[in-house]
Amino acid sequence: MKRHWFGLIILVIIVFITCISYPFLPEQIGMHWNYKGVPDDFADKSYAAFVFPGITLGVYILGLLLPKIDPRKNNYPRFEGTYFWIINGIILFLFLFQIANIASSLGIINPKYVVPVLIGLLFIFIGNLSPKFKPNYFIGIRTPWTLANEDVWRKTHRFGGKVFVVLGILMLLVPVIPAAIQVYYVLISIFVLLGLIVFSSYYFFVKI
Repeated sequence: MKRHWFGLIILVIIVFITCISYPFLPEQIGMHWNYKGVPDDFADKSYAAFVFPGITLGVYILGLLLPKIDPRKNNYPRFEGTYFWIINGIILFLFLFQIANIASSLGIINPKYVVPVLIGLLFIFIGNLSPKFKPNYFIGIRTPWTLANEDVWRKTHRFGGKVFVVLGILMLLVPVIPAAIQVYYVLISIFVLLGLIVFSSYYFFVKI
């Protein structure tokens, strides 16, 4: 249960901060921003303010359930520490996203400078833990080839972990990329590198 306390505490804090800031938030909160960081889609704050807390709660509950319902649940004890690092890490990043959401709604920060950095750090975080994942149906690079062979799973996650770190570094550079090409830069980076990971899993499979 000690592994669950961190996520639970973050969950309580994110709800507390949201409730404290709620009276000061504008009635309409941005839900999507263009490449200039200007919101172009809005929702009532009664919904928008609690999106990230709701997602955080969902991740916390899933973190408890997945090891129990996964057909390969016997593998979870083999990477139990890493699994809870991932779940708690994602919860922490959702907390930071909510702080950024509140701050941008109050006009304190421009999300175009903060969100890419948070996403980049998340990719780097996952990339560093990826080689420690063991075969399962919910966490990790799950292609037909990684799920079919544990050796392919291991090699793909070692390679994929490095790719995720590179992708994270590329995301950290988004704020300094010219605004007009940021969308293309992000999409090309993601599709090329994630495609490389999928291809690598097939490559390792045929090389067995």
